[in-house]
Amino acid sequence: MNDLICPFSATLARDDYGCARANPVIRRGGTEFVCDSASAHARCRVFHATCKTVTLEQLGLEDDLTVVPRATLVKVQFGGLAGLQRICATGAARIDNIDNLLERALVRFGNVESIPYPVLLDDISGYRLPRRRNR
Repeated sequence: MNDLICPFSATLARDDYGCARANPVIRRGGTEFVCDSASAHARCRVFHATCKTVTLEQLGLEDDLTVVPRATLVKVQFGGLAGLQRICATGAARIDNIDNLLERALVRFGNVESIPYPVLLDDISGYRLPRRRNR
């Protein structure tokens, strides 16, 4: 098993967002995305983990897969990136390259830890998951 599984796989699997570093890998459970750069993956992992921590603290939840709804974790992925795009003022409607977005955030904030995560909470909580279609 590869340790460089993208923490934003949900956004990539739906093809809503893109990343130049993500390579799809087909597995029994579905498609996963593997990063081709250890340093880029580490940066994304820290950004995702911090977004998740800030969001769960705000909701009063512990990071426990048996308690946290999957929808909340997906909202962290989509909303966190959308919020980062907003505060980096990229002006683009779609995030075509997650790696490039995080690079711009590094230029603006210096490092991943300095991103103002509480500012992203409105984007995360406000993200609306698409409704399921009736089958």
